[in-house]
Amino acid sequence: MAKTNQSRYSTYAALHRQHRGKPFHDLVNSKKWKNFLVEDLAKLKYKIAIVPAQMEFRADLISFSVYGTVNLWWVICSANAIIDPTTELVAGKQIRIPII
Repeated sequence: MAKTNQSRYSTYAALHRQHRGKPFHDLVNSKKWKNFLVEDLAKLKYKIAIVPAQMEFRADLISFSVYGTVNLWWVICSANAIIDPTTELVAGKQIRIPII
């Protein structure tokens, strides 16, 4: 019996969600988002920073101090593979800050 090259995630229920009876793909599972995370972020230049104690667990404050807006906190988290900044963004941690 031939083995197919089917993704192990193809049966994952979260990837097959529907809204009003129609399937949809959320942003995280879209091809453009994955290209951004894998390819585009890898092309950026970075500064290295250490999370200061007063900004521990606060990606929004780091974003504001670097970019002048709290809205780019997700760029910092994405560049550092941080899923939950409230537990992973600890004081003293070395992080990469994308230059955008």
